[in-house]
Amino acid sequence: MKEKLLKKSIQTATLIAGIAIFLCGCKHDMDSYEKKPYTVTDAERVAYAERTLGVNIDPQQDWVLTSFYSVKIVADADLENISEVVVLDGNPFLKTTQMLAHKSLNKGDVVTLLFRAESVTNMLYAACITRDGHCIARPFIPGQDSEVSFIDKIPTEQASARTRTSGIVIPESDFSLFYKKDFPSFRDAVLKLLPEGKDNHSVLGDVDYTDTIQIRKNPYFITDVPLAFMCGKGESSDNICYTWYPGGELPNKETFLMKDDFTESKDAPTYDSYRREWALKGFYLHCRQSDETTDRLFSTGDVLAFQLARNEEVMPTMTSPRVKVFMFNGYVFLACEDGNDWDYRDRMFWMPQGAERIEKAKVIPVDPEPIVPQVWTYAWEDKDFGDYDMNDCVIEVQENANDNKKLDITLVALGGARSLWLGFENKNAKSYKDYQPVFQDELHKVLGVSAGTLVNTGRAQANPVTITVDRPADFDYQTNSFVLGCMLKEDQQGVYDNDYYYIPIATKGQDPHGIVIPGKWQWPTEQTCITSAYPKFAVLADDITKTDAKDWYKHPVSGKVVKR
Repeated sequence: MKEKLLKKSIQTATLIAGIAIFLCGCKHDMDSYEKKPYTVTDAERVAYAERTLGVNIDPQQDWVLTSFYSVKIVADADLENISEVVVLDGNPFLKTTQMLAHKSLNKGDVVTLLFRAESVTNMLYAACITRDGHCIARPFIPGQDSEVSFIDKIPTEQASARTRTSGIVIPESDFSLFYKKDFPSFRDAVLKLLPEGKDNHSVLGDVDYTDTIQIRKNPYFITDVPLAFMCGKGESSDNICYTWYPGGELPNKETFLMKDDFTESKDAPTYDSYRREWALKGFYLHCRQSDETTDRLFSTGDVLAFQLARNEEVMPTMTSPRVKVFMFNGYVFLACEDGNDWDYRDRMFWMPQGAERIEKAKVIPVDPEPIVPQVWTYAWEDKDFGDYDMNDCVIEVQENANDNKKLDITLVALGGARSLWLGFENKNAKSYKDYQPVFQDELHKVLGVSAGTLVNTGRAQANPVTITVDRPADFDYQTNSFVLGCMLKEDQQGVYDNDYYYIPIATKGQDPHGIVIPGKWQWPTEQTCITSAYPKFAVLADDITKTDAKDWYKHPVSGKVVKR
């Protein structure tokens, strides 16, 4: 009996000593490790994963949620001191926007940017940014729009000439549809400037000409100026009234009232999934007509002064014009005030191609939200026959905002009880020491918790830890990124002829032992299978052609994921 107890004590001491050596740092372990063939095959892992996930994994499934795209950007925005162009996943004036690619250049330069984006992305943005932080952005559809220019293109459908007699004060409105690919974020960005119910004089200013536009040029030879209704909860009896001054002179002025019944609820834009654009109802502002002749053109120097009318009577301006004209993101807007809170949100109109025509429209110097690089989330299952809760190790990675040759890597969760290390992937690794470590300590130690503690998975909590490291030359967020290293438990040692093994990101034909998610992600709680937390994950796992399931990571089940 004493001999057995002594032998058991020696074995225990040896195991504790081995763990202690591991916790002293990864470098020692990496020096001693040699990669050995697994005795558990990919086929066996897939078979087990299928039983656990409740699906038949598509043999062609590669678990990749992003695609490579390219776009040529012409830095011709109407800005001075352009210093950079960027590709963004959203409107730059919204807080959730992230940067996918960027390049320093000068105004007028042309550059082609390569980048990864979500495979189900319908729309991205290209933006020109100045040295002092101002920007103008334009939407584009990746894979469809090969080039982005910031100079408005000639409309495909030009307004046709019309014959009318002079002296018409209330012309018949020719309602038309104007298309804006990114209307929801477009409107949100504009309204962000004008807080509802607040006096926005300080935003729009009180300069005399802020209710006036001047025709700078008419490159399209159209007879009328387009005006599209964006939003507003004003009375349907409110209408735009404008006085036209040919050549900017008073003697020839003529006043028009454009009657409409636009309301925000009735005339909300509709989405056409085939066009991937939004249709906004609007009309054309007419220029003066001469008797029995076709329309004349608006000309350089012509002036339009706007007012707001109710029931065909011009509303009193009181201390300020009731229509403010301003420029934002390279476009011209008309903001109307029909009451006395002066928020100028009661009716709002957008002037397509306005930046090519408007000279005297006050530019609002609004900087974009702080734009941060794209965040990538990496999640692992740390053993062959696990529960696939995909939280055994979770990290977030993004390009360092100040140095694109560095990466910011954040360790956010550990649902694995065994000792863990994190390294950069090396496709040519022949031994453990060929993997460059990310953190120099065992991962539980990095988060300041005891070995084996499950942290930030619904149980114990700890603050995430971020480090900045040099980006490896061959690093790719999707295809050549990280490996997770694990110390095997005692009852599993010998299966791999070693105490340690590594887990790369899953590739085609493998089980999802390591996955990459574009953006921040809510991982499943402890022992919650990913197919329970994200039902659409099962749909995609079973059939790679179900492209509508590639956004599975955006549809968690409440109560089954860790709240961020």
